[in-house]
Amino acid sequence: MTLLGQWKAEIETHVKPGAVTLYTHYGQSRAKDGTFLAQSDIVLTTYGVLASEFSAEDAAENGGLYSVHWFRVVLDEAHVIKSTKSQISLAASALSADRRWCLSGTPIQNKLEDIYSLLRFLRIEPWKNWGLWNKLIQKPYEEGDERGLQLVQSILKPIMLRRTKSSTDKEGRPILDLPPANTEVIYCVLSEAEKDFYEALFHRSKVKFDQFVEQGKVLHNYASILELLLRLRQCCDHPFLVLSRGDTQEYSDLNKLTKRLLKGEEGASKAYIKEVVEDLEKGERGECPICLEALEDAVLTPCSHRMCRECLFSSWRTGSSSVSAGLCPICRNTISKQELITAPTSNRFRIDVESNWVESSKVSFLLKELELLRDSKLQSGDNGAKTIVFSQWTAFLDLLEIPLSRRNIAYVRLDGTLNQNQRERVIKEFREDRNILVLLMSLKAGGVGINLTAASNAFLMDPWWNPAVEEQALMRIHRIGQTKSVSIKRFIVKGTVEERMEAIQARKQRMICGALTDQEVRTARIQELKMLFS
Repeated sequence: MTLLGQWKAEIETHVKPGAVTLYTHYGQSRAKDGTFLAQSDIVLTTYGVLASEFSAEDAAENGGLYSVHWFRVVLDEAHVIKSTKSQISLAASALSADRRWCLSGTPIQNKLEDIYSLLRFLRIEPWKNWGLWNKLIQKPYEEGDERGLQLVQSILKPIMLRRTKSSTDKEGRPILDLPPANTEVIYCVLSEAEKDFYEALFHRSKVKFDQFVEQGKVLHNYASILELLLRLRQCCDHPFLVLSRGDTQEYSDLNKLTKRLLKGEEGASKAYIKEVVEDLEKGERGECPICLEALEDAVLTPCSHRMCRECLFSSWRTGSSSVSAGLCPICRNTISKQELITAPTSNRFRIDVESNWVESSKVSFLLKELELLRDSKLQSGDNGAKTIVFSQWTAFLDLLEIPLSRRNIAYVRLDGTLNQNQRERVIKEFREDRNILVLLMSLKAGGVGINLTAASNAFLMDPWWNPAVEEQALMRIHRIGQTKSVSIKRFIVKGTVEERMEAIQARKQRMICGALTDQEVRTARIQELKMLFS
């Protein structure tokens, strides 16, 4: 979706006005008539629209894009169709066209099978046939036979045009003349308080991980282990992220919450439950019946009473959260910690992060860098101090807004919650407003296609499992149209899981290049996890 505006702008830049007709096929009001679509020279659409207009069960029902025989179909970011059984992959393959192109910087992301989906879309004979591909390439490769990989290279050689930044023409001149990009790793050191917090979290996570190892169930509990690692990685950005309200998601749907409360064993009156839910719906914070103050980190009991979590634990005659059960201070029913529901709220943190704001080490390092850039801009009057701050967690972007606002560093933000028009508006504002220095961007939203050459600085706040995702995000800046030297800084917290992730990224790079078999990947995954918890 982000790329629709980008492609439109590029076409308008490189084609003479009026030379071609262009139609963006997107949104509820898009044309359903194939005759109308066929009148445009170029039609831009998204994979989501493509999948929504496709029906594998009834091909006759496929209208819109499927009612036109195209001269050429181009898949941008073609690795999106890599999952062979996905609706998007099947939808793309079903399009009717004379010519078919795939554009991708990462044709293999995790496994060799990723290539098969592209060959199926391209209708390369006989390799679009899964039986042949599986027998002659997939199985031999999985069994460690290098001939499977060699055959893939032979298939790709006549059909693939590969262009990198170092590619040259016949005379040996670079096909792309870009200013240099300097990548630097900034190693941050945790404060004593942060270190204590991280180590407590690490030891608690390691105990759980060691139990899985002892039981021989590491891969069976892969999702649980990733959750443990997620918390450790978030802790490196800011301890507040570990205190984010992950458990509110289950009952963010208030209808679901109402049903849950109505099932309460002690059965509070329906009228009372309705009143509680209505307060939540209005976003009213409410008053704690124990401290008589505004609710802080509110919990709902099975008997539908709302109070501060800390007040409830204190009423159980101890401030320790290790207490597992006690009486409801209002109706004296016995309740356990497990039965408590974190009250849904618009605030995604358990504490008021604005009034309790504390800079983490990583945030402090970032702010120093941003202030240096702002100072250099003021001295030189140059517009080149524009910066993109990437993080994979939108909750961290929420936190970063606090110190940026307090230090009067003007910023805009782009993440997955924005619609197409909002995204275009943010990118335009960032590009054209000289006062806006920072674009806060989620790694997923900024990882593909969009042109952000208005910036010449990038800060990558947290390492991603797959190095190709990081690379794609950073290449939004260092690409055609960039006229300034580019500075890329990656933040890593020393002595933590982040430092060990760097070694894992190097191993993943080997896997993407096809140097590991599936069995080695399986073994490597367990070894990687053990290394992370060492």
